Amino acid sequence: MTPHVTYKLRGFGQLKGCSEQWLAELARNDVRPVPPRVDLLRQGECTGPLHLLLEGWAIRYKTLEDGRRQILSVLLPGDIFDINGHLANSMDHSIATLTAVRLSVLGDDFLDVARARHPDLEKLLWCDMHVSAATQRERSTSLGQRTARERMAHLLCELFVRQRSVRLASGKTCAFHLTQTELAEALGMTPVYVNRTLQDLRRDGVIQLEQKALTVNDLPRLAALALFDPGYLKICDADGGTGSHKENADAV
Repeated sequence: MTPHVTYKLRGFGQLKGCSEQWLAELARNDVRPVPPRVDLLRQGECTGPLHLLLEGWAIRYKTLEDGRRQILSVLLPGDIFDINGHLANSMDHSIATLTAVRLSVLGDDFLDVARARHPDLEKLLWCDMHVSAATQRERSTSLGQRTARERMAHLLCELFVRQRSVRLASGKTCAFHLTQTELAEALGMTPVYVNRTLQDLRRDGVIQLEQKALTVNDLPRLAALALFDPGYLKICDADGGTGSHKENADAV
């Protein structure tokens, strides 16, 4: 089993060995490589089976009739999508690869089997859905209330913390595959203003961005600039207890 989804689910609570083994076997059954810049699911199309992202980056997005695009969220290795699709007949957004990816098709009966045989896993999957919704609420808050500098800092904090939590960061550095145009589409800014804001953060010494890698030189300072509280990314600790606000803040 790819360790990324294991680390992610264990962050929400206890995952039994038998549930982990079943998910590992399922994840190996139908693995598909997909090139970059390809739509996996399109807005308006019928929903499909659940997928587990094994490697690479993808995005959720919506497109207006005139072609303008809003990036809703970034999918990283370990993310399962799209559980919400089981609650609707058609997609209300699209999902596309940013990089070359490897994904596993989990199948139409995945949730039914998890519910019947692996209730611990089903609970963690619902926790994952809750975190996805909480992440979307944070994005809405950023677009409505945070300044451009705060928005940028918040997204950088989120992507770094998410990758660190599933062992994808190396020290202060993690992958970063969003272009400045894509950052503009995610943050409601112009590409020119994105460039200016990134330059400001670089000049302040809190981040470096080069060769598709983000280095966070001072995470507590970047979090303070962003008004970033990572509590929305993690419901409970590895032992299944509810994590406190202070514990989550100290983790940054």
